[in-house]
Amino acid sequence: MTKRQKIQETRLNEIEGEFFTLLLSCLRECAQGRYGLFGQNDHLDPDGRYWGWPEAKRLKSLAQEIMSLRLEFGQTNERCERFIQLCSLRGPNVPGEPKLAAEFLADLSRT
Repeated sequence: MTKRQKIQETRLNEIEGEFFTLLLSCLRECAQGRYGLFGQNDHLDPDGRYWGWPEAKRLKSLAQEIMSLRLEFGQTNERCERFIQLCSLRGPNVPGEPKLAAEFLADLSRT
């Protein structure tokens, strides 16, 4: 393992720790009724002036960074993949964000 890879692995471990902590707190808040974590209503407030949620934005950027770093190592992170998949759901038959968050929390507690 090269020095660069060791640095990337250390950075990856730090980001994943931050991601998981932030994911749990955001999922709990969303499950209690706050919208904005998965971006289902972003089309109503594209600039985030009224329903802005900086933690959710940070979570999405962390997930993208983790996915990018994991790709370099030829690995995956199931939590990030699941989060990004939930963020991509759109349509009239998709459950609301609080329900999705509660289901994701339940899945995480089982593992």
